[in-house]
Amino acid sequence: MLIEGFCPAAGPGNLASPLPAVLAGIVRPGTHIAIWPRTLPGPLMRDLGKLAARAPFTATAEDTPEAALDALVAALPGPAPLDLFLDMLHLATVFTQIAGAPRLRMRLEAIDGPGCHLWHADAVGLRLLCTYRGAGTEWLARPGGAQAARLLNRAGSPGLPIQRLGTGDVALMKGEAYPGNQGAGCIHRAPPRTPKAPPRLLLCLDEAGRIPLE
Repeated sequence: MLIEGFCPAAGPGNLASPLPAVLAGIVRPGTHIAIWPRTLPGPLMRDLGKLAARAPFTATAEDTPEAALDALVAALPGPAPLDLFLDMLHLATVFTQIAGAPRLRMRLEAIDGPGCHLWHADAVGLRLLCTYRGAGTEWLARPGGAQAARLLNRAGSPGLPIQRLGTGDVALMKGEAYPGNQGAGCIHRAPPRTPKAPPRLLLCLDEAGRIPLE
């Protein structure tokens, strides 16, 4: 999803399509982000407000998609719409199929603050991000991975061709630990927080075993 002042995805390392099959393209050599743009149903977006209002919180689980979702739901601070859980299960199943592993790490968090506001590339193999409520993740279509991200944070980022995911968009990113991808992880950050902005509700999926559970 494009917003005013942000450039469209371009270049051989970026894939985007309204078809969910685009996510499988992340395994192509040289691809660092695959984006499935989509619009969440209005009733779901409205119903998520009650859960996001309990921010800040983080619920994390690691298992097969079904078992991880059950554990995560039990850790939430309050009820949430069934459609949210069904969508999370669908994304978790797709993620494990693409990653080629039966288990994953699932995290759902309501963020009432700046989040990971510095440019960075994740120390993981694959990471799926979906912002269910609030502003989406920002990313850069440029090489360099974690080292380039550190330089950008020191030098500042005025004039960068920043791109932003829309609410509900699904992005699958390569991190620094993906085989053969060291120094080429997708550079991204949480969007700058504006005053009085509502909490963000973010889903993050990773390969199991790489990051300790909180």
